[in-house]
Amino acid sequence: MQRDLRKMMSFYQKFSLTFFTTALLAFGGFCGSLFAEENAQVPPNIEHYGLLPQYREVTLSPDGKHLALIQRQGTQDFFVVKNAASLEIVGGFNAAKYNARSIYFLSNRHIIILTSKHTRMMRVRGSFEKSSAFVYDLESKKIKVLLAKTKGLYPAQGYGNIVGFNADTQELYMPAYSGGLGGTPRLDLYKVKLKNGKGKIHAKGNRSTIDWFVDKDGKILAREDFDNKTNKHKVFSKISGKWNLIYSHETNIPDINIQAVSSDGINLLFITGTAIFSMSLSDGTIQGPVYHREDTDVGYVMTDINQKLILVKYSGFTPSYDFSNVADNDSIAMLSSYFPSSSVHYIDSTSDENKWLIQVSGNDGAGAYKIYNRGKNQLQNLVSQYPEIQSIGELKAVKFKARDGMKIPSIITLPADPKKRRNLPLIALPHGGPEAHDSIGFDWLAQYLSAKGYAVLQPNFRGSNGFGNALRDSGHGEWGQKMQDDVSDGVAALVKAGYVDPKRVCIMGASYGGYSALAGGAFSPELYRCVISIAGVSDLPRMLKSAKFKFGSSHWVVGYWKKIIGDSDKEREKLKSISPINSVDKFKAPVLLVHGKDDTVVPIRQSSLMHKALKRAGKDVEFITLKGEDHWLSGSETRLALIKAIDEFLDTHNPAF
Repeated sequence: MQRDLRKMMSFYQKFSLTFFTTALLAFGGFCGSLFAEENAQVPPNIEHYGLLPQYREVTLSPDGKHLALIQRQGTQDFFVVKNAASLEIVGGFNAAKYNARSIYFLSNRHIIILTSKHTRMMRVRGSFEKSSAFVYDLESKKIKVLLAKTKGLYPAQGYGNIVGFNADTQELYMPAYSGGLGGTPRLDLYKVKLKNGKGKIHAKGNRSTIDWFVDKDGKILAREDFDNKTNKHKVFSKISGKWNLIYSHETNIPDINIQAVSSDGINLLFITGTAIFSMSLSDGTIQGPVYHREDTDVGYVMTDINQKLILVKYSGFTPSYDFSNVADNDSIAMLSSYFPSSSVHYIDSTSDENKWLIQVSGNDGAGAYKIYNRGKNQLQNLVSQYPEIQSIGELKAVKFKARDGMKIPSIITLPADPKKRRNLPLIALPHGGPEAHDSIGFDWLAQYLSAKGYAVLQPNFRGSNGFGNALRDSGHGEWGQKMQDDVSDGVAALVKAGYVDPKRVCIMGASYGGYSALAGGAFSPELYRCVISIAGVSDLPRMLKSAKFKFGSSHWVVGYWKKIIGDSDKEREKLKSISPINSVDKFKAPVLLVHGKDDTVVPIRQSSLMHKALKRAGKDVEFITLKGEDHWLSGSETRLALIKAIDEFLDTHNPAF
């Protein structure tokens, strides 16, 4: 069956014009024995961790005969099509100039490649990641850019969103903004010919339209609107042949996120909170929750190319699933039982669903792709994301108690050698987001640190998603406060349990994690021996001011940040007090700042100003800029430069041995 492998659309993608973003008791939650025996091996070369995965974005053709993927050779990426049985290369091209984000088969012949590129434009505020969709023809070996020859498109946008495909007419349906710079663009629905990539308007939207839903014949099912000026969120159905308003709500932050069309085609499915509800396309009746798990979140909704539901994937330490075809639930549960200390990720299947493509990541492999033959109940090993890495640090799921009693789900990674798991140096590695989470799986940075001899703590502090509303919502307004205490309390718990030497603790993080690292250095200076901030926020009032400038003060994005951080007008003094840039005098540990020059999420100025402030205060600080790098460390050369800088910094200030 054809798969749309787009990840769950975030509010930043869906609602933004330019697609910006964005001790024994304490360790009662350990899963398994902390001292499980395994064969210790010599840690691999640092480049094995620093370079991008050798294989990624693997996908399976509907007939099961071919695999498409991105394969790294040296520091360059190649788009490759392989025979699924022999793994012989049968097609592809050098993808070095593309930044491939996702790949999926449209048919046995055609493959969609979604890419993004850092872009600046005159008369457009700031820079942004411009997305594009390409189609590769496996027979002709030619590649075309979708929408490239289409007239009247608004220039400052991405062209990578596909919401439908008519297999009979070979036409795709793609939302895109029309209009010129200086005017008011509207999100129209374009019908795009597969043979030449050229589109024409299939249906007109308006300045508030944010999404479209169609059936397999291109018939419009629904349109979604959100007006940032009036805060009106509306859904219109067209299954009767004329527009019918089925949902209307006034809110400054949209509280429903439409993800899919039900498998029977009569309902829309949307996420609110941690559950999925249904909305009737006939009259807007809402029912549910239709999909929900306690103490976890909906992490991902997979649909086919026409946005019909395939499965719901839940978060937590390891994923769990609800398939629209309930018979598939037993198969995924059985596969998960084969790898109890890893995460099993369902990726794709053949159209007859006899063969599944899965990925196993965690203690059982560094992102190992496998084909599961359901008829024969057999697993075929394909490729691993990091084939050079054989020795994997042991991952453990942990729940420790914070100082106020809240349980903080966390991941710890220990060196592969079981004899080296006492009084270890520690790297606290808080994640970005902050509405994100760490789970069981191969993490290149955590595994690199483990291979060097460090223990790694990845706390899902309050404010994190993945583990239910209570944990997430308890972080609102707690930046630099309880959220930061959770990181400190995780360190203390590991010290108390005897795994960590309290005199050899550093903190490192990226994005929000970079803020947390700087906050650790500023507000817990006695705890950390060194600080590493990657693309971190240092000045919260400046960050919120930048968001207002970029989106407008009434935009829902500004409302979102106000909700989770604070009101920059009413709480300015508080925000200043929890901004590390205003507490540089408190730093005792040396600081490494790293930032990509092309970061469109956290401006590089957040790091450059922090660097200047620390310098003025006479602190030990180093600032490294990564030329051509974005917020997500997408480039092999720059990622390798980062990990080498970290390696040298840690060897100087907190050596593992």
